[in-house]
Amino acid sequence: MNHRISFTKRNLDQIPFTTKGQVSYWDITNPGFGLVVGIRTKTFVVQVDVKDPSRPTGYRTVRHTLGRYGEITLEEARKQLLGRQEEVHGKVVFIPGKRLELKTNVFLVGSDITLHDMLLAYYTEKRTKTGHDYKRSTVDGANAIILRLFPTWLPLTLPEIANLKPDTIINRYKQVENSSGAFAARNAFTILKSIVGYATVKYPAVFDRNPFAVLTMPGMNIMKRINARSECLQGGDFQQFYQRIQSFHPAIFDCLLICLYHGLRRAEAEGLRWQYVNLEKREMRIPDTKNRQALHVPLSQQTWEILNRRKELADGWNPYVFPTVRDDIGKTGHVQLSPATLRDRTGLEITVHALRRTFITIGRRLKLHADTDKLTNHIDSTVAGKYYDATGVDDLREALQMIDNEIERMMLEGVGAKVVPLPSRRNT
Repeated sequence: MNHRISFTKRNLDQIPFTTKGQVSYWDITNPGFGLVVGIRTKTFVVQVDVKDPSRPTGYRTVRHTLGRYGEITLEEARKQLLGRQEEVHGKVVFIPGKRLELKTNVFLVGSDITLHDMLLAYYTEKRTKTGHDYKRSTVDGANAIILRLFPTWLPLTLPEIANLKPDTIINRYKQVENSSGAFAARNAFTILKSIVGYATVKYPAVFDRNPFAVLTMPGMNIMKRINARSECLQGGDFQQFYQRIQSFHPAIFDCLLICLYHGLRRAEAEGLRWQYVNLEKREMRIPDTKNRQALHVPLSQQTWEILNRRKELADGWNPYVFPTVRDDIGKTGHVQLSPATLRDRTGLEITVHALRRTFITIGRRLKLHADTDKLTNHIDSTVAGKYYDATGVDDLREALQMIDNEIERMMLEGVGAKVVPLPSRRNT
């Protein structure tokens, strides 16, 4: 029960104790100044509403005890509420009261959350645009980047992150750009901006803006534009590529050829398992791809020969088609295709993904656009592609063979040569 009265000593003395429970009395002169009366005590309190965007009303009520009536006087309680003037070092200063203190220093939801906490929360609580959980490889990659580049920022609380000055963020971006390159800097700060952006939504009482937005504000032009990669094998590159990759371990050599002959992504080829290869039916499956759609494709004559060769050499206990070439460094159990080593060995400015781009380019030059998309698992978002296309593995065999014949022709003899069988390698 609540009552409003004028707080005077006489009125407070006349208030009776309760027989059970508590009754609150509020001063009509000073809002939020109250007296809570119980069976044996009368206690001064201050109660204020503070902003909290996380609540449906936008506010929440905070109450603080000033002291028991009798142990402190009405005037002492009023000074605690409103503030007081005191002489400090010869100067008269104003000491703010508890009501103002509560309104300005109230604990905000999320104040004790660190940037490291948000890094973990972002990838466990949030979903992708398609509503899926983030892939383990995505999470591990982002964690590795943030942990490596921002170790001193990770322990900072969200209020401390919110108070990062624009020049601090810009200078750190320039440091990363100079040490790791423009692409690495842009990638790292894009991840960081997304994580903090999620925090601004989850803890609006802490953030009124995303401090990392300074990097992408119109007119700032801090982040360098990164053009999409376009490298792929062209002309004489095919022969040079094929000749130079023969210096690799046979398992890596064959894995690179599978990447090229099927346009597979690096991780899809590296982690290919025997359980998804059917040599009798001449087909294979990649159950876990980047777009989460399983890839089911035929084998060409070239890739069927490569996989037969690998099967003859396979250890019965190893599930991978391309097992690790060194047990002391192979943590995954399968080969690891290094883009840097590929460039060094071939002398070509290419990445492993460039082999996928080469496959697609050859397919399109042969006017096999739709089949090339299916062979590389590019989703057809049209109504016909989603709901009416019933083409299967066998429908793609001819297109795949045409593409691989052209790739083989350019690797072995160059432009204008005839297609010849790919020679088997010895000592594999």
